[in-house]
Amino acid sequence: ERKQAELEVDQSHSLLANLASLVPGVVYQYRLYPDGRSAFPYSSPGMNDIYEVTPEEVRIDATPVFGRLHPDDYDSVAEAIKNSALTLEEFFCEFRVILPRQGLRWRWSQAHPQRMEDGSTLWHGIILDITERKQMDETLRESEARFVSMAENSPVAIYRYSDRKGGIYYSPRTQDLLGYSPKQLLADPMLWQRSIHPEDLPKVKAAMEALPSMVELDTEYRIRDAFGQEKWFRDRATSCRQPDGELIIDGVAMDITGLHRAEEEKAKLQVQLQQSQKMESLGTLAGGVAHDMNNVLGAILGMASAHIGTQPYGSPLHQSLDTICKATERGGKMVKSLLGFARQSPAENSKLNMNEILKEQVTLLERTTLAKVHMEIDMEPELRPILGDASALTHAFMNLCVNAVDAMPENGTLTLHTRNVDSDWIEIVVEDTGMGMPKEVLEKAMEPLFTTKGVGKGTGLGLSLVFSTVKAHRGQMAIESEPGQGTRVMLRFPACEKEAQVAAPAVAEATLIPQGALKVLLVDDDELIQSSVRMILEVLGHTAVTTAQSGEEALALLEAGVEPDLVILDMNMPGLGGMGTLPRLRMLRPALPVLLSTGRIDQTALTLASAHPGVTLLPKPFGLRELQKHLEGIGLG
Repeated sequence: ERKQAELEVDQSHSLLANLASLVPGVVYQYRLYPDGRSAFPYSSPGMNDIYEVTPEEVRIDATPVFGRLHPDDYDSVAEAIKNSALTLEEFFCEFRVILPRQGLRWRWSQAHPQRMEDGSTLWHGIILDITERKQMDETLRESEARFVSMAENSPVAIYRYSDRKGGIYYSPRTQDLLGYSPKQLLADPMLWQRSIHPEDLPKVKAAMEALPSMVELDTEYRIRDAFGQEKWFRDRATSCRQPDGELIIDGVAMDITGLHRAEEEKAKLQVQLQQSQKMESLGTLAGGVAHDMNNVLGAILGMASAHIGTQPYGSPLHQSLDTICKATERGGKMVKSLLGFARQSPAENSKLNMNEILKEQVTLLERTTLAKVHMEIDMEPELRPILGDASALTHAFMNLCVNAVDAMPENGTLTLHTRNVDSDWIEIVVEDTGMGMPKEVLEKAMEPLFTTKGVGKGTGLGLSLVFSTVKAHRGQMAIESEPGQGTRVMLRFPACEKEAQVAAPAVAEATLIPQGALKVLLVDDDELIQSSVRMILEVLGHTAVTTAQSGEEALALLEAGVEPDLVILDMNMPGLGGMGTLPRLRMLRPALPVLLSTGRIDQTALTLASAHPGVTLLPKPFGLRELQKHLEGIGLG
């Protein structure tokens, strides 16, 4: 029986040893004696991994184990053992050890104390290696610290939201963007949603509802912050469904108000560029049409004016020719308007007082349309002068005033303001209290041929002509209008301090023939003009007329020895044209009088005429009387 009992004990010890060897870490008995000695009567083989000592080394003396404790943790471990021995409460402790091979490691121990008959305390416990968990905890703490640092210093608002609890986290940046502190947002889960612009709220709600089935939410919407300011937000978020069904949304919101404003400004600039390109294209077209129309009108006027003097005054044919002359003159004025639309620079460049020009417009309007509207004038007494074309500007302001009067069918107030702005600009404002324009009309107001007036009441060229004139004077134009609030047109022009240098056409010098028949070289590519001008010259007694189809042909004739008394040179022709021909002609005949014929007297024509002596501008269309006056003006009539 004793042998059987010993066998059973051995088997039990063997089973316990096997089980202990399977437990991670070390299973131990630790005994603390009243005199302070301590030992590990039993420890599993894991003691070698946990402390790098064998169970035999610490069976009688635990000193090697305590020698492995980290100096900073020695006192806390000793205090925990002492308290557990006094109270016989469970022993729990985390501590570090420094091992010869493994270096610094973390350990965790739990043991149950038991008081022995000799007064010692015996603990049955386990020690585990928790180094990896501690490292993971440390990594997690560092990660959380980095996240907190990034969240608190991020230029975007970072948030976490639950579909059950509402807001869970808002970064400090939220207050800068939204005006509400994270604390306010957490206390009122619907505060952010109430800040969203009502027009954008359905879109945001739809995006949030679709988020569980989407990889990522990316939407833009407007909000009104705590101070009532409207801002644009871009919101990007991802979602994660928790095991219990709760939906967690993590996202960032950034203020993109500046970007939206830049895009709006870019869109406005794009519209302005398209408008400018459209105006330039139409201006080129108008210039081409005006040139051809001038030639047609010039031929008609030339023929009619050449024959009208041969008919008895008051005869039916005389009256018909007179009507033709008047009709062509009216057509010439219409062409001049087209040229004003096409012009890229003022036809004249003189010093102007815009107050005087506006006063003339007021005087004229008072006699016609202003009887039904009230007029207010607010003019800067010391308004700085500008350089420009008085006729073109007069026409532009007349257009604006007539538009304003038309917009006030049932009385109203038309106001004209002038003032000096900045250091070198003036501003002119034409303001009415009329019907105003909706946004879609305002956006097209300066487009050529666009009009809201009825058939026969508007051409759609008024504002586009004004815009073209302002642009030609290096000015700026803006229109403000709302339905029922009237319209305000603001024009700005660069001011000047010095007199404009306007080149006056030079009068022919040297070889002048005061009377008698002239030998004329007519240079024009249009056969209608050739025929009409030849007839006018013949009526005036100048029958020796030589014609040339181009500047090149005219130069060849001069080089061949042709000696005319006068050259009538068309400005616009294929090839060299008037601009290329005149300098070469002047080199061949320095003193030969030249009438430079053009339907477009702009700065280019003025500069060309002033650069060469003996050159006089002859505007198209012209008839017999106009040509005769120009001949008399240069001493050849």
